[in-house]
Amino acid sequence: MFNEGIIATQINRVELKENRSNFVRQDYLMGVYVALQTKNIQPADSYLQISAFYPIFHTFNGMQQRTKQMFLFAADIFYGPHFQSDIWKYVRIHFVPGLHYTFQLTDEFYLHYLGVEMMAGIDLPLAHHWSLLLNGAFTVDYPNLGTNRLIQPYDYAWQYQISFGFRYSKKGRNDFAYIESRRYAREKNQSAPKE
Repeated sequence: MFNEGIIATQINRVELKENRSNFVRQDYLMGVYVALQTKNIQPADSYLQISAFYPIFHTFNGMQQRTKQMFLFAADIFYGPHFQSDIWKYVRIHFVPGLHYTFQLTDEFYLHYLGVEMMAGIDLPLAHHWSLLLNGAFTVDYPNLGTNRLIQPYDYAWQYQISFGFRYSKKGRNDFAYIESRRYAREKNQSAPKE
């Protein structure tokens, strides 16, 4: 099944300093994502997400900074096992722990982040083939794989992500949906056991 939508992220990088306040850099980015999700594969389904971002603004120790270049961007790839709870039929909760990699072009460096990510979200079955998706994620990263590793290594890096998307799938049909078409209601009545 394919999921698509919009995604926002906040990337945080910290340099620890002695005898003064630490250097804290924060990048706020918006973008789009596409995800490939399997269904009915035991013991756990798989989830692969690819995202592309464009920076909105950047802060240094809480003060907004102007970028020197126009063509700055970031890309992210995330993979992990997909666990879903079917406790509620009309609000399905899912969790995806996994590994992720982010590439970011900044004014100063080519940054490469490698880390672990935990994503959690809800699926809202809007109709039998349509679902609305709301996800939040947190990552802990190692940020010193890029050109900054010798000049300006960072001590800590982490990200917050939030995404809103949708899924249209014929294979992953929703048995329970907010909007029930007449055709599926008729199928459900025909398949119900008769007394």
